[in-house]
Amino acid sequence: MNLFWNLFKRFFMGMLFGSFLYVVTGLYINNSSYNVSDRLIFLFASGLIGLLSVIFKSEKIGIVWAFVIHGVLSYVIVVTLNLVITPYFDFWDPNIFTTFTVEFIVIYVIICTSSMAMFHRSTKEINDEITKRKQKMSRKNN
Repeated sequence: MNLFWNLFKRFFMGMLFGSFLYVVTGLYINNSSYNVSDRLIFLFASGLIGLLSVIFKSEKIGIVWAFVIHGVLSYVIVVTLNLVITPYFDFWDPNIFTTFTVEFIVIYVIICTSSMAMFHRSTKEINDEITKRKQKMSRKNN
C-alpha cells in the first residue's frame, strides 16, 4: 500500500508541476486551440513524468545516470504528447527537431541544476543540524 501512495504522490506532483508549466506557457502562447481532452492528456503526461522520478530512488545507479534516464524518457513522453495533441506538429522536420531538442535540453538542464542545488542545500542543512545535535550532546555528556 505504501508503494501505491508513493507512486500516486509522484504522479500527482508531476501533474502539479505540469499544470504550473501549462499556465506559465499559456501566458505566452495562445492555447485556445487545445480542448479539454488535450489538457487532460497533458496532465496525464505530466503525471507520467512525475512517476519517472522514482528512478532517483534507485541506489544502483548514480545521480547522473538517473538524470540521463529520466531526461530521455521525459523527452519521449513530451514528443509523444506533442504528436498526440498537435497533429500539425512536424517533429521530423530537421529544423523543428533540432529546435525542439535543443529547447528541451536547455529546459531540462535548468531544471536539473535547480533540483541539484535544492538537494545540495537541503542535504547541507540536514548535515549541519546533525552536527549541531552531536555537539550539543557531547557538551551535555561532558
